[in-house]
Order: sequence, then structure tokens, then C-alpha cells
Amino acid sequence: MPDIFRSRLFRAGIWVLLLFLIILVGTQITFIFRPLVIAIKTLFFPILIAGFLYFLTYPLVDLLQQRKVPRWASILLLYLVFLGLVALLVSFLGPLLQREVIRLVDDLPRILEELRAALLSLQNNPLFLRLMEEEPELVESVADWLTGLLGNFFTLIMNNVTYLVELITGFFIAIVTIPFILFYMLKDGHHWPRALYSYLPRAYEGDLRRTLGDMHRGISAYIQGLVVICLFVGALVYIGYLIIGLDYPLILAMFAMVTNVIPFFGPVIGIIPGLVVAALHSPLMVLKVVVVVAAVQQLESLLISPQVMGRKLLISPLTVILLVLVSGRMAGLLGMILALPSFVILKIIIVHIYKNLRAEETS
Repeated sequence: MPDIFRSRLFRAGIWVLLLFLIILVGTQITFIFRPLVIAIKTLFFPILIAGFLYFLTYPLVDLLQQRKVPRWASILLLYLVFLGLVALLVSFLGPLLQREVIRLVDDLPRILEELRAALLSLQNNPLFLRLMEEEPELVESVADWLTGLLGNFFTLIMNNVTYLVELITGFFIAIVTIPFILFYMLKDGHHWPRALYSYLPRAYEGDLRRTLGDMHRGISAYIQGLVVICLFVGALVYIGYLIIGLDYPLILAMFAMVTNVIPFFGPVIGIIPGLVVAALHSPLMVLKVVVVVAAVQQLESLLISPQVMGRKLLISPLTVILLVLVSGRMAGLLGMILALPSFVILKIIIVHIYKNLRAEETS
């Protein structure tokens, strides 16, 4: 038998072809896989969020276990600490957030009216009129759309009651199931790779162990670093907005913190509500918001990201842009969020395959 048929590359190609064949056959008998698809859709987000929390918290559980604390007790202690932190945050930030939400709801009609007036005022701008000669009514249409958005929101809810009920039900199911899924992930997750080893030949166990170990460390470093960076950005943006006197600083800072999970484009999206609120105040406030966000992003990119993420996860900006654009086109917002961790996993797998092929060629 020629050597090429005994090479790992040839065997890997056969496995890939078999996988594609299974997918092709599966698309032709969808009625058989429909229960599986429903199960995946139901459990995808709870498992995804539980997995995120697993990579964030398992070092603490491992540390407590090393201190002779039973693993189940370590997990319960972690849950108690988490509930205590949530209660502390609610007691501290809850009243502030409540006041800002009430104020925002009261001011929302005025804000929408001011936005409409600002958009309509563009019609008197000579440059804008020159650009919009063919569609002079476009600005007024956009303004009417913005002001009518809030009014149509209630109608939209009433027309989609069934979908809204399903969404709320799914949310509460996730809230209930995530703690249980996370508990068993933390309790037994370190045993799962050992079960996988038993189904593979002994010759592949070392390669799989190293690959899974690198993937585990890479995803853990990314998720833990991402949480630290988001908290850092949210806290500094909040302090900056307080200093410059911007309205609704806590709500706007929380929005900037949450959107920061989107690589590259997240900070740009996070600044938009702040710019809108600042524009309704004064042009000087817009400049102040830009300065605050630019300063925070510089601190984050120069000081925090290199120290938190580590050098192994550094990816060129062009690669990040391409990944986010392609994944966003394929899977929307979720794809943009999962683009980098998926790339990290794929990169680790490819590197290990390449090293094994090189070792096979030299042997």
C-alpha cells in the first residue's frame, strides 16, 4: 500500500469526507432530525451561557478543591458568593439605575421630538440639500420613522404576543436551567475528556490531551480577559460621564460595557447613545464624550488588553475586522460575539494538526 494511504493527512481527509456525507444525508431526511434540532434550539443558549460562566469560574473551584474543600461544596460556596455580590450591586446601583430609568422614560418624548427637529433642520443645510437633491423628503421620512418608533412599539408587542410569551418563557427557562447546567459542568466537566480518551486509540490520546488542554486554556484566557476588560471599560466610562456631567451616565456606561463584547465594532456601537444624548445638550458635550471614550479605549488597548488577554491571543486588527464582518454576515450579532473564541479554537486545532504532520514527515 502506498505511503500516502497510511499518512495522517489522508486519514483526516477521509474523516472530513465522511462528515460531509453524513451532513448531506441528514439534509435529505430532516424529519428524523427535527426533534434533535428542536432540542438544540431549546438548550443552545442555556448551555452557551453556562459554558461562558464555567470558563469564568472553574479556576476558583479548582483552587478551593486544592485547599481540601469538596468540589460540590466549592461550587455551592461560589454560588453563595455570587448571590451576595449580586445583592450588593443591586442595593448599591439599583436606586441609581431606577432613578435614571424613570428620568429617561419621562424625557423620552422630548428627546424624540428634539431628534426629529434636529433631523429636519438638516434640510436647511446647503451641503445636505446638494447631496439630497433627488430625495428631499428622505430626512423627513427618517424623522417621522424615529418619532413613530416608540408609538409603534406597543402595537408591535400586541401583534406578536405569542412570540413575546415564547421569548419570556425561554428567558425564565434559561434562568432556571443555567445554574443546574453550570453546577454539573463545574462538578464533572474535568472528567469528560477522560471519557473521550477511552474511545480513541492509545496513540492519539497524547495529541488529543494536548489539543484539548490548549483549547481549554485559550478559551478561559479569552473569556476571563473579556469580562475584566468590559468591567474596566464600563467603570471608567461611568466615571468619565459623571465628570463631564452627561445625563443618564449609568445607563450609557452599562450599554458601553455590554457592547464591548463585540470585537472591534463594540466600542463604536457603545458610544452612539452617549453621542445622541450629548448632541441634545451641546456641541461641546459631544466633544467631551468623544474625549472620554477615546481616553478609555486608549487605556484599555495599551494597558489592560495586553496584560489581561496575554500575548498568545493577540490577533492583527485586519484579521479581527474580517472575522467580525464575515461572522456577522453569517450569524448576526451572535456570530460577531463568537467570532474570536471560535477563531482561537480553530487556530489551536490547525496548529496541532500542522505540528503532527511535520513530526510525521520528519520521522
